Amino acid sequence: MKNNNMVCAGIDTGKHKLDVAITGQKEQLRVDNTVSGYETLTTWLRQHRVERVGIEATGGYEQGVVGHLRKQGFVVVVFQPIQVRAYATFHRQLAKNDKIDAALIAECTVDVKEIHPPADPRLEPFAQQMTLIELDCRRYCSIQDTA
Repeated sequence: MKNNNMVCAGIDTGKHKLDVAITGQKEQLRVDNTVSGYETLTTWLRQHRVERVGIEATGGYEQGVVGHLRKQGFVVVVFQPIQVRAYATFHRQLAKNDKIDAALIAECTVDVKEIHPPADPRLEPFAQQMTLIELDCRRYCSIQDTA
């Protein structure tokens, strides 16, 4: 059952910009993917009483804002892109752009049942290597499946 009282935000991450939407609201925000942009974002999220923020993992471009928001006390859910696409497919949402994706991520965030704690910060230096290992494993598994 959806918690309709929880205010969640979704962030579509780009290299230079962050597009942000809040569940049930038409107003959206676009800020630079910089420390200055994170400060503007934090203020905006607090003004809207956001409790939980969802963001799609995008090749590391999300890491700065995720760290900042967690330090500011926000609960942040980091989604794999495949999770967000599957959610969109399930809800028959075919259109795609930054604003639509931000709203979709916000809705997806509302539906999260279990919040996993952030990874141990001591593991951050290995994050890129782990991503490469996961990609290699997926590639190897798909080769094996077709053989």
